[in-house]
Amino acid sequence: MAAVSELRDEYGDQVELTVISAEQTAERKDEILRYNLASRGHGLVGFDAAGEPVASIAGHRFGEDEIRVVIAQATLE
Repeated sequence: MAAVSELRDEYGDQVELTVISAEQTAERKDEILRYNLASRGHGLVGFDAAGEPVASIAGHRFGEDEIRVVIAQATLE
């Protein structure tokens, strides 16, 4: 996803952005259920510094603006 690559450059070491491939997604069904992504089988999950989920968006209906919102939620102190 191009937006993720651009945001990686912008945020540098402040946040970790990871894209999970379709093959890896198929192996992570428990996480798909845990983060309420089951309706689409994929999506975006943001975690805080402690590793706790703070936001999730199911599907592919998100872009750079939505990713920025999740980053903001994940980095609130």
